Amino acid sequence: MAIDLVIITFLIAILVNLYSYTGFLKSLSQELIRAIRKPKLILMFVPAILGLLPVAGGALMSAPIVDGVGDYLRLEKRVKLFINVWFRHVIFLVYPLSTVLITTAALAGISIWSLIAVEFPVLIAMIVSGYVVGFRSVKSEVKLKLEGPNLNLLIRAFSPILVAIIIAVTLRSYVDGILPIPLTRLSMVLGLTVAITLILKISGAGLKDLVKAMASRNTAELTIAAFSAILLRNVFIASGGPDVLSLVIKPHNTFEVILLLTLVPALLSLATGSSMTGNVVSLSIFKSLLNVGLRETMLIYSSATLGYLASPAHLCYVYSAQYFNTPMSNSYRDMLLATIPTLAVAIITYLLWPY
Repeated sequence: MAIDLVIITFLIAILVNLYSYTGFLKSLSQELIRAIRKPKLILMFVPAILGLLPVAGGALMSAPIVDGVGDYLRLEKRVKLFINVWFRHVIFLVYPLSTVLITTAALAGISIWSLIAVEFPVLIAMIVSGYVVGFRSVKSEVKLKLEGPNLNLLIRAFSPILVAIIIAVTLRSYVDGILPIPLTRLSMVLGLTVAITLILKISGAGLKDLVKAMASRNTAELTIAAFSAILLRNVFIASGGPDVLSLVIKPHNTFEVILLLTLVPALLSLATGSSMTGNVVSLSIFKSLLNVGLRETMLIYSSATLGYLASPAHLCYVYSAQYFNTPMSNSYRDMLLATIPTLAVAIITYLLWPY
C-alpha cells in the first residue's frame, strides 16, 4: 500500500507541474471562461476545475479570475474569498486523483470508487450551499461579452486529466490486485503514466521539462506528505495510540458515534491545516473503536474536508486572504453558513446509506 500511494502521488505531482510549465493550466482557465460566460458559473467552475490540480496554496491560481468576475457582480472581498476557497475544494470530495481521497480509501480498506459514490450527496449539498451563501446578495446577472472559446485548445488542455481517469476506471477490474507485483492500484499508475506521456506529446514539452517536473519542490513535498501520512499512521498504531484512546473514548449510541466521526476529523484538520492528517489520525483512532466501513469513512472524509477549509493554517485560505486583502476571519461566517447544511447532508447520508 505504501509503494502504491507514494508512486501515485509522485506521478500526480509530475502531471500538475507539467500543466503549469506547458501553459495548459492558463489555457484551461481562459477557455473555460470563454465557454461558460455566465459570471456565477465562472466563479463556481473555474476554481473547481483548477482544483483538479492539487497544489499547496493552489487557490491563488483562480483568485485573479474570481476577483475580476466578482467585481462584475459587485461582490464584497470577504465573499470573493469564500467563493474562491469553497468552490476550489468542492471537487476533492469525488476527484479520483486526489491524494487525500486515495490515501483515505486505501487506509480504510475500501474501494475509492465506492467512496466517491457515497460522497455524491455531500458534493451536491456543498455546491448548493456554496451557491446560496456566495451569491445571496446578487440580484441578477447577464452573460459576459467575450469571444467564443477555442474548443480544440480546451479539449487538448483537459484531455490528459480525462484520459488518466478513464484508464483508471476502465482497467481497475482487470489489473488491480491481480498481477503478481507490489502495486494494488496499477490502473491508476497506468492512467497517470499515459496522461503524463500525452501532455508531453500534445504540448511539445521535452525531456528537460519532465526532469524539471520530477525534481521540483512541489513534487517532493506532495510525495513526502503521502509517505509521512502512512508513517504517521503506522507509528500511531505501533505506539498503542488507538488502544489508549479506546479506553477514553467509548461511544455508547448512534448519536455519540456521529459526534465523534464528525468532530474528531474536523478539529484535527482545523488545527493542523491538513485534511490528510485529519483523515489518517481519525481512521487510526476509530478502527480500534468501531467497525469502520464505507459509511464511516465517508463521514470522516467529509468532516475532515470541511474542517480543513476554514483552518488558519490552510494555505489556500491564507494566500487567498492575502490576495483579496481581507482578514480570513471575515469569511468565517460564510464558511459556517455553508458548512452546516453540507455536514447535515453528510450525516443524513451516513444514516440512510445501506451497510
